Amino acid sequence: MTMMISRFHRLIQSRILWGVFLIVIVFSFVIWGMVWPSREDRLEEARGAGTLDGETVSFGEYNAAYRSAYLARALTQSRDMNAPGSDVILRRMTWQRLATLREAAKLDLTASDDELRSAIRANFSDTNHVYSPQYYQMFLQNVVHPLNYSTAQFERHIREEIVLQKLGLLIGRQAFVTPLEVQRTINTLLDTFTVEYVHLTAEEAAKEVKVTTADARKLFDANPEAFMLPEHRQVTYVAFPIANYLVTTNVPEDTEIQDYYELHIDDFTKTETSEDGESREIIADLDDVRDDIVKVLQHEAAVFQAEAAASELALRSIPDRDGVVPDFAQEAEKSGLTATPLPPFALTDKPVEEDGALFAAATFELEQNPYDRLSHPIAGENNVYLIYLDKVIAPRVPDFDEAKDQAREAARKAAVRDALSSRAEAVQQAASAGLAAGKTFAQALADQQVTVETVEPFSGLTGASSTNEVVLHLVQAVTGYNAGEVTEPIPFAGDVLVAYVQEREVADDATVDAYRGEIASAVRGHRAQTLFADWQSALLAPERFTDSMSASDVDDDEMDDAPFADEDYEM
Repeated sequence: MTMMISRFHRLIQSRILWGVFLIVIVFSFVIWGMVWPSREDRLEEARGAGTLDGETVSFGEYNAAYRSAYLARALTQSRDMNAPGSDVILRRMTWQRLATLREAAKLDLTASDDELRSAIRANFSDTNHVYSPQYYQMFLQNVVHPLNYSTAQFERHIREEIVLQKLGLLIGRQAFVTPLEVQRTINTLLDTFTVEYVHLTAEEAAKEVKVTTADARKLFDANPEAFMLPEHRQVTYVAFPIANYLVTTNVPEDTEIQDYYELHIDDFTKTETSEDGESREIIADLDDVRDDIVKVLQHEAAVFQAEAAASELALRSIPDRDGVVPDFAQEAEKSGLTATPLPPFALTDKPVEEDGALFAAATFELEQNPYDRLSHPIAGENNVYLIYLDKVIAPRVPDFDEAKDQAREAARKAAVRDALSSRAEAVQQAASAGLAAGKTFAQALADQQVTVETVEPFSGLTGASSTNEVVLHLVQAVTGYNAGEVTEPIPFAGDVLVAYVQEREVADDATVDAYRGEIASAVRGHRAQTLFADWQSALLAPERFTDSMSASDVDDDEMDDAPFADEDYEM
């Protein structure tokens, strides 16, 4: 027995033997654990997301560009990323960004660490133009991270933006602007206009309009699809009043109050101007705003409790393991809650008095399958809502009787527009004829039953910043007219203006010289932007670009599940 144990001991100490075991184990894991690509997978990878100038674009490259384009749109345009058509716009932005960055790589354009630091410091400065790390961290925490992007990913995005800006400047240098274009812009912006006008209202035109059922029927029959009823949805909902949970919330700790104060310091900061014209920031003392902060924190805690109650009902209302769907109203009743059914409504309707738009938007995110027809808790101003989708009513073309009121109103509006247009044309012709006969604008329109009005003389620059809505519309219209001319009818908030350029005074040489350089630079900058945009569009010309993906190929889950990168750039 002792000899056997000794031999076994020497056996387990043999490096050669353990090496053989290791090879066998590793080989087994590699061979049997590996998922070998199918023929379809290999073909899919070879096909890629598309091609640019004959080169395949891998899905990895496309997805990286998609994430960056998504972030750019979310940050700079503040658009609803789920709005209709957003997927098409994002795909176009993705391909354009990808193609542009490829061209930049060919030119060895990069963004250095110093350029990244400068960009961050320039965009996250306090009122004294000093870089504020706190502002940057708050932006990351409150804006970037909720979008599921890490700090490192955001800073890579900034590097790309720097590279795109460099390439844009390089392409923009090729833009050519003639002296005549600069002079025309100077004239448009600096010439002073003295204008008289008449304001023709739709209300006055409507007094002469008579619309019959036959008019409505004619309009409806001409295009029934114009009266298409949009998709409607019918739901049952439970409201959890936030006020019911305020009584159970505790007074926040001092540390919570302090943290809220520091994170929202801008809300407690105001700017005051002294008598000598200097401005300074004044930050409210914590003790002065403590009560307000307590109310906010207690409200947030009450919302959390209301959402928890809603989540509890939601859990009881989803299908069980056997697929049996509970009755939502009955489950609510078991908890002493009232489930309220609503009549069908469209996305643009407000089905509840408070939070109507929020409620409708949440409803139209639901699906008809058993697992997605119940919303998550929706926090409104005074209530948390749980919404259950009962029915989806598809868009349809109504019959005339159902759309009669809508058709009559559409016919009335069309008749008013026609009457207002005819009235404006008559006034314009009368003014032009009277002026040609040597009359003033007012004399020419004496028999038109209109009131001639005037505004203070304005230039393109001063008019564009005016608080007078009439001037804002006139300045966009009259810059193309000379002194003594009558404008075409000018749309004005549903009404119409007809204007007469009484005088157009050319700016003096000193004013022109003061603005010439700035205006010329602005014209060249606009032309450069246009040239760069056209150049980017040319990169995706049909003969240079193919998109092998359908809309469904874009992996939305990647946007939701992409983990934060571990590395962060240290400032």
